[in-house]
Amino acid sequence: MTLFYRLLRGFVLSLIILSGAQSGLVAQEAAPISADVCRPALENLWASATAACINKPVGYICNGGAAPAAEPAGAVSNALAASGALVEVSAVHALRTASISTENNSAGIAYLRVPEPLQYTALLLGDVSLRDVTPSDFPAWTSMVVETAAAPVTCAAAPANVLVLQSGLGASTRIVVNGASLLLNGTVVVRTDAGSTHFIALAGQSSVLTSGVEQPVLTGEQVSVPHSPENVAATSGAPTAPTPFDPIALQNLPVALLDRPLILPQPGYVNTQGAVNMRSEPNIYAGIIIQVPPGEIMSVLGQSTDGLWYHVRRANGESGWMLAELLARNVGAIAAIYDATPMPPQRYGTLGTSGRVLAPAGVNLRLGPDVTFPAIRTLNDGTVVSLMARSPYSPWIKVNADGMVGWLALITVETQAYIDALPIDFSAPALPTPTTVPGSFGNAFPDPDGPSH
Repeated sequence: MTLFYRLLRGFVLSLIILSGAQSGLVAQEAAPISADVCRPALENLWASATAACINKPVGYICNGGAAPAAEPAGAVSNALAASGALVEVSAVHALRTASISTENNSAGIAYLRVPEPLQYTALLLGDVSLRDVTPSDFPAWTSMVVETAAAPVTCAAAPANVLVLQSGLGASTRIVVNGASLLLNGTVVVRTDAGSTHFIALAGQSSVLTSGVEQPVLTGEQVSVPHSPENVAATSGAPTAPTPFDPIALQNLPVALLDRPLILPQPGYVNTQGAVNMRSEPNIYAGIIIQVPPGEIMSVLGQSTDGLWYHVRRANGESGWMLAELLARNVGAIAAIYDATPMPPQRYGTLGTSGRVLAPAGVNLRLGPDVTFPAIRTLNDGTVVSLMARSPYSPWIKVNADGMVGWLALITVETQAYIDALPIDFSAPALPTPTTVPGSFGNAFPDPDGPSH
């Protein structure tokens, strides 16, 4: 081959390599699909997971999306392949869920509901791997190794790959995550990167212990634990001081998938310096819900459009509005700006709006939310109803049954909806005033054995 042809061949090969590299660069840097385009596909995935796994039994892993990889391989792994499949938590030693892909209409979504004495739920969302490394004399999934992949975002409405841990209602538990002892009391998001495991508190007050240092993490805060780049389970220092979390980490998180849905908090927290009124709306004329005592720490859910009020949530779940100037603040950037108090998130799909009558002898649909109101008609066992609202003063719900609207006792309706997310119907008819019983309320009557007058 002549020198000219060797040079020409080298030049052509260089062009091919350069072209391939540029093509790869363009593909790598391609903008994600816009949120408006891909959000409907995501919501369909969330709705499918809701229908498959919400309110399923404790003690089982439920697959709500694409088939996860599970160990041991074979029968156990195969049993989890179908959406809605249930496998006992003690039978699974490791689990990895798939990345979120709206192009392929698939997402890794799995619930691991650990029974007592631990009593917590782990929600794997996206590309997350989980391995049980619990010593043999402890309950399964007391200690785990977690890794969340840093996959590129292909849909602008998609959340990051995360593990969400939620303790049982009113309970707390201590588990080990990547070598760090986590006192879980509420809801905590776990994310990993090359050098740290990050714990972000969405509700409650938890704490993280490593290297003999225990660091509390309040709602709205983040604590990070350094680990070896080669081994996420090998901690290399004490937890960092808590800071307001980075809101990008929780962007687009589908909180309605949680066993107990919640309004996503804003970074940081506030606390009362004196007794402060919590009001129903962001103005001084709104009704007072309660007067909160001095020194109470609360999470921030949002801010009024004029910036004068914070929408806050107490540790007991009670929420309302407080004047910002009356609060000590340790907050980050607040992105939730509104004046109308938002409702908690409702379930995805039809589970959030429907129910079924559960009464073998039938149940009366009534004009108001109590048995003292007249019956409109009797609904048979199994009748499907649409949920409309809840009573402000009794455990009753307003429903639509084949076009007829009335009230049913909540205990007579089987539903997977999140009842707290139903709007309160303040126009519901009040309970009738009870008839006065003779001799009650201090009324005086003649003694039948006494002398007549």
